[in-house]
Amino acid sequence: MLAGDIKVKQFLGENLEKGINEWLAENPFSEILDIKFSASATSEDWGTDALIIYKEAK
Repeated sequence: MLAGDIKVKQFLGENLEKGINEWLAENPFSEILDIKFSASATSEDWGTDALIIYKEAK
């Protein structure tokens, strides 16, 4: 595997699960290497995001 073979897809917002599941359904042959989740908050705002690290199907 070459470093150029690795791709990422980022999801932002409140309903990460829906976006991730739709992307996975649209890309069934991609090899998922990892999924990272993050949440952050300040006194005025909050946010969540996810990053899928994958290799495209050949």
